[in-house]
Amino acid sequence: MIAKALSVSGLVKGLNRVGLSLTRFPPRYSMPRQLKDFLRDNRINLVLDVGAFRGEYGKMLREEAAYRGMIVSFEPCRESFRVLTAEMGKDRQWRGYPFGLSDRDSPAVLNTYGRKASFNSLLSLKAAHALAHGVDIANGSVEAIQLHTIDTIWDDITKEIQNPRVFLKTDTQGHDPAVLLGAVDHLQYIYGFQCELPVVEIYDEMMSMTEALSFYRKLGYLPIGFYPVAMPEAYGGLVPEFDLIFKRHTVDGHASI
Repeated sequence: MIAKALSVSGLVKGLNRVGLSLTRFPPRYSMPRQLKDFLRDNRINLVLDVGAFRGEYGKMLREEAAYRGMIVSFEPCRESFRVLTAEMGKDRQWRGYPFGLSDRDSPAVLNTYGRKASFNSLLSLKAAHALAHGVDIANGSVEAIQLHTIDTIWDDITKEIQNPRVFLKTDTQGHDPAVLLGAVDHLQYIYGFQCELPVVEIYDEMMSMTEALSFYRKLGYLPIGFYPVAMPEAYGGLVPEFDLIFKRHTVDGHASI
């Protein structure tokens, strides 16, 4: 046992000397680690993956956050949903829908950006910020999509779950507050959520970070984790947006704030 401890200690010191470290996976204080702990501690049995894109978040839940419960994904872009469908086909506990979520049930128009499809949004990308992120908005296009609310489709998305305990991830490039508004009748089942908040508002009509924090607070959610998303050189080292994890704080089923 002592020899083993010395061996590990020597390995750690050797890694440190070349600028590396040995740690548990996922690392402490990382977003996957906090998600892993949150999903376990709150007995989450359903993750709603809104703005699923090509399935990256679902794969992270399985591979890094060790989540084994049901995932239901939503992706309105046809090409992205095609790739997502292939990923979901590998997992019996993962299904999805080819539409977006909002605070209304209606048709809508999605702005799409080809090879920079991660910037697809219901909102319009500002020209200066498109340039900073290498997005060619001049050659962008639009795609007709359908929107629904979580409240409208609640019975269908929870049909396989008894006593749903939900974690909501929403990555809709500026439309996240509307997704929460579309779930007001079922917020008591949503124990936490994750979304991106901007330091720099790169889309027209995008809610600022301070406005969004106040908005989510009024719905009964407080932030428990901030994680930088990207730091493009065009912003001089400024972190333009963060991933935030929120936890619901309630008293007798009502928002406590």
